Parts: sequence; C-alpha cells; structure tokens
Amino acid sequence: MTLGWVVAGTIGQFLLAYMMFMLVVFGFSAISNTHRLSPFDSSVLDSAMYSVPASCIVSAIVVIVLYRMGAGKLAYLWYTAQLVLFSGYLVYIKLFVEPDSNL
Repeated sequence: MTLGWVVAGTIGQFLLAYMMFMLVVFGFSAISNTHRLSPFDSSVLDSAMYSVPASCIVSAIVVIVLYRMGAGKLAYLWYTAQLVLFSGYLVYIKLFVEPDSNL
C-alpha cells in the first residue's frame, strides 16, 4: 500500500459518503411517496440514512489503520464495504417494500 493511494481513497470515501447520503435520502423520499411503508420498513430505511454513509467513513478509517500496520494491497478491498451495504439497501427495497395499490 502506498500513502498516495490511501490518501486518495480516503478523500474518495468522504465524497462517496456525501453522495450515498444524498442517494439514500432522495431514494427514501421517492419510496415513501410510491410505496406503502410499515413501521419496520420505515425504521430500516431511516437507519440506512445513517449506516450507509457511516460505512464509508469506517472503511476509510480501517484502511488508514491497516496502512499504518503495514498491510498489503488486499486492504483496499475495505473500500467496497459500503457498496455491499448499499446493495443490501436496494435489495431490501425491491424485495420487501410493497408498492401502494392506489397509484
């Protein structure tokens, strides 16, 4: 691992956290307008608003710590953790949130 890629990846993760927050917020508002949400669905989508951007920050911190410990190039795979979490958010919406029959 090189310091330049760790710094670039960390900056990218902070920018990605902002973008993921906006995607989740606008996606949640679109889903709430077109789907019937149960209280559990609403709590899952509310928690995604904080957990998806937080996973970007956590993965950046993990990569910095692994760089300081002398880890190899496979430590860069931590940068994909938030993509897995965001994919789970999308799969949850697709599989478990029911469309509103009135629309």
